Amino acid sequence: MIKKIVILLICALAVTSLWFIGLEILYARLMAFASSLVMAIGGSEAHIVVEQENGEGLFRVHTIMDGNQVNYPQRIQTLLYPTIIILGWQIFTAFVRNWRQLLRSAGLNLGVFFSVQVIFLLLLSIYHTSGTGRFFYDLLMESFYVIAVAIIIIDNIRFPVFVPEQKEKNRPTTGAV
Repeated sequence: MIKKIVILLICALAVTSLWFIGLEILYARLMAFASSLVMAIGGSEAHIVVEQENGEGLFRVHTIMDGNQVNYPQRIQTLLYPTIIILGWQIFTAFVRNWRQLLRSAGLNLGVFFSVQVIFLLLLSIYHTSGTGRFFYDLLMESFYVIAVAIIIIDNIRFPVFVPEQKEKNRPTTGAV
């Protein structure tokens, strides 16, 4: 069990290091692309881009409101940090699961989490034009950590990793009285 915890911590540190040297911006761009693609398929004229402003990453929504082209930012800041948790967990499971479980788990976990984050950006694009969109955006804004932890807990229930090892019961030897 201790060995697994150490491996998990190493995986989390590795992902965190990669995150801060550029993985965050790459992931943000992937999210912005996916969100813009969904909006384009849906016929929306809005799109989202990732920008750097004063050394800080931003999602910038470009849309039309009241006939005027407008744009507004959403700071990335800690918004994407829960992704580190999910990625660290998935890399960790590569060391403790068979490939079939790993692929099923990674596909579901990463797909669900990425989809929720894309939905969040879609809600950002309608934040100023829809009360319902604003409500769900505000609801999701503080929920990504909870969603990430819930995904990991459910994943660990589906494919147990941290299970107490059962000790072999004392069995009498053959011929013992």
